[in-house]
Amino acid sequence: MKTVVNDQVHLSEFRSSDKAALIEHLNDRDIYDRTLRLPFPYTDAAADEWLALVAKITEQQGRPVHWAIRTGDDSLIGGCGFDGFEVGKSHRGEVGYWLAKPHWGRGLMTAVVHRICQHAFDEFGLVKITAHVFTHNPASARVLEKRGFQEEGFLRKHFFKDGKFIDARLFALFK
Repeated sequence: MKTVVNDQVHLSEFRSSDKAALIEHLNDRDIYDRTLRLPFPYTDAAADEWLALVAKITEQQGRPVHWAIRTGDDSLIGGCGFDGFEVGKSHRGEVGYWLAKPHWGRGLMTAVVHRICQHAFDEFGLVKITAHVFTHNPASARVLEKRGFQEEGFLRKHFFKDGKFIDARLFALFK
């Protein structure tokens, strides 16, 4: 599967050959600080666990719901996908994403989020897509806002990470 996003990036399934790129890109403290579920440091074992989890979820859902973000030369530079739903049975799901730091600030994630949300509405039958954004990550909030997401709430001490409670903003997009 290859889904073109624009002339710079496309989406495909994750591959076992992505392991080295996952470890390289996700051993970045700035990415870790802006995401909830990524471990730090990001180890060989963490990459193996992620790749196995994606394969399991793909099998359970009957199709991919997580994708690798790739450049024109097929290099892995990020990831995106949906959680908290069951294809064909749920009306809402949560979107998540990350992008390697050298690619920040170029509009790539905005294009990716636009493409995967349309896919989720058309192919998964979702009518609502949510996203949680840490308050210290305004760039991610801007990605969502440019796609048409609206802020639905401010969640105080909603997440717990590294021994600290973290506030989050809740965004939603409707079909």
